Amino acid sequence: MNFDDDLAKLRSELRAIDVTMLEALARRFTLAREIGRVKAREGRPLRDFGVERAVVDRWHERLVEWGVPAERTATLVHWIIEESLRVQEEVAPNLSAGSESRFDIAIVGGAGAMGVWLGDFLEDGGHHVAVVDPRGPPPGRRSLPSVEAAMREAEVVVFATPIRSTAPLLKRAISVRSGALIVDVLSVKAPIAPLLRDGVQSGLRISSLHPMFGPSARTLSGRNLLVVSCGNADADRAARSLFSASALTIAEVPLERHDRLIAESLGLSHAVNLLFLAALASDPLSPHELARAASTTFRGQSALAEALAREGPELYLDIQALNPDSWGTYDELAHALAQLKDLIERHDVEEFRALLEAGAAKLRVGGGPLPS
Repeated sequence: MNFDDDLAKLRSELRAIDVTMLEALARRFTLAREIGRVKAREGRPLRDFGVERAVVDRWHERLVEWGVPAERTATLVHWIIEESLRVQEEVAPNLSAGSESRFDIAIVGGAGAMGVWLGDFLEDGGHHVAVVDPRGPPPGRRSLPSVEAAMREAEVVVFATPIRSTAPLLKRAISVRSGALIVDVLSVKAPIAPLLRDGVQSGLRISSLHPMFGPSARTLSGRNLLVVSCGNADADRAARSLFSASALTIAEVPLERHDRLIAESLGLSHAVNLLFLAALASDPLSPHELARAASTTFRGQSALAEALAREGPELYLDIQALNPDSWGTYDELAHALAQLKDLIERHDVEEFRALLEAGAAKLRVGGGPLPS
């Protein structure tokens, strides 16, 4: 048998193995969907971190024997786990639909990326969704002509509008004085905080949410949702119930605390990536040179920064510009940069180590080790 025949035979065997692997993955996702049905029926959480850890360890134990690096094993296994969770989430909200009140929901800004995501999620959960948006509704979704119409016809009105344009729309909604639950999903609350407070004080049902993820999220397991309390506990419970059948981790924070917390947990990470992009923009090296010399750390940072650059610049600019606590974050960054330059110039290993450990300690929950 010649070289070409040998190669053709080996490739044929590889194709057969690929088919077997694909069939096994399909079977795995089918089983995951059935597990999701059982969990939903029993009211059990979708995510079990102990089981996930066992799956990761099982794969790592075998693949490391074949010389597969740990980080590649983790990437592969976490992708499989994420897809398994995603198919479980597809069935869980529908199965639990009878246990929660169903609402007629209007999404103001429902044709935007986050508005479309919310509409899909809420309809998957058994809700009836309409949209108020000058761009028109997404395919298959009902349209309402105005914010006022939404307040009169819907039980819940959700604002998924750009940060800087929400206040006048929210003011119009409040002026209708209906019994509808009013909820926003803005990343910065300062521009609408006075309206939220005044509305609650006047007896309206108002709550505020902040999904700590974007519309590209494929699975909600391991992701956070903040219920930003404006002072109406009943409204907070109703807003929370819209997501109670999901795998989200839901936490409550007071309105007065939100923007300070977000300046650190969201604004700071965005600012670091924006600085990274700005530095690259003025770097004389070509993309080809950077790619050839890229380290693992550079590639990881690049992936985060590139994902940010692909999103709408208006949103990320507003998150920085409209949060009054952003300026404190910039002061922290300036101080940290000066501190690093000083330590590096003095080559002070002990202070450098102490600085890194102090920062890393903020990433540990309950004093335990960083999650793997």
